[in-house]
Amino acid sequence: MAVIHIDDSKPFPYFPAEPNNKRETFADFCKRQAMGLNLVSDEMEQEKREQAEMQELMKKSCERKYVLFYDNLDLILRHRDEIRGTPRYANIDAHYLIRGGGLYVGPFATTKMFNFAGTLVNINLKLYSLLEIWDNAQFKAECKCGGTAVIRSFSGSPLSGCSQATAICPTCKKEIRVKNRSFGGYYGLLRIMMDKDIETVSRKIVANWTFAEVNYNKKVTEGNDAKWNKAGSELHGDGEPCNLETMINELKMKEFQTQIEAGEVNPNA
Repeated sequence: MAVIHIDDSKPFPYFPAEPNNKRETFADFCKRQAMGLNLVSDEMEQEKREQAEMQELMKKSCERKYVLFYDNLDLILRHRDEIRGTPRYANIDAHYLIRGGGLYVGPFATTKMFNFAGTLVNINLKLYSLLEIWDNAQFKAECKCGGTAVIRSFSGSPLSGCSQATAICPTCKKEIRVKNRSFGGYYGLLRIMMDKDIETVSRKIVANWTFAEVNYNKKVTEGNDAKWNKAGSELHGDGEPCNLETMINELKMKEFQTQIEAGEVNPNA
């Protein structure tokens, strides 16, 4: 007996919403072909290929950073308070370090892109938020070696509430399987922290813009020539960001210096 499989993930037949669903007549098709016009131009295809290449490069970069981070997890957890108290460390991108999702809800997005006036703004889960998540008992698991492992991936169902997760121990570096915890506990906390990061970035932009307007208006009031300047010239960011590689190296250097001062290491040896 033949079995028919129906893919209902997309509406069928698909017609774009008005006013973009004007179907091309055969006469119009012939005219367009005669003029050498394609619905998808060669330039559009080239842009698509270049975007795919950049995405593949970014994927490889995240995979490398993922391995680097968990290889140094013990170092990072030893310095968790310092990281949270240092903005250039706390704001490091951590969206690729934890994965989660479930039936009916799909994978959880730890990165979100917004289009503001044609400018793309990407907001990612921050390292500060990931460390906050790992402070919650839901995201901890005891390891046989005596260490405390942290959850780095989970899946499950919001209907049954069942879940399964994987955790990694910073002490022995072994991966642990964790079952029968609340799926909502995982998904809910991760969503809250992601929403907080979006709010933090948004409020920071608004605050910096407000400060720029105040400075600009002050200069105008003082009689300074504002003919060739607007408030945008007063807008500034938070300075040079720090990356994961730099943070790890700086933390290692700090520990090495501490060992020297304690006489545990002879720098001249």
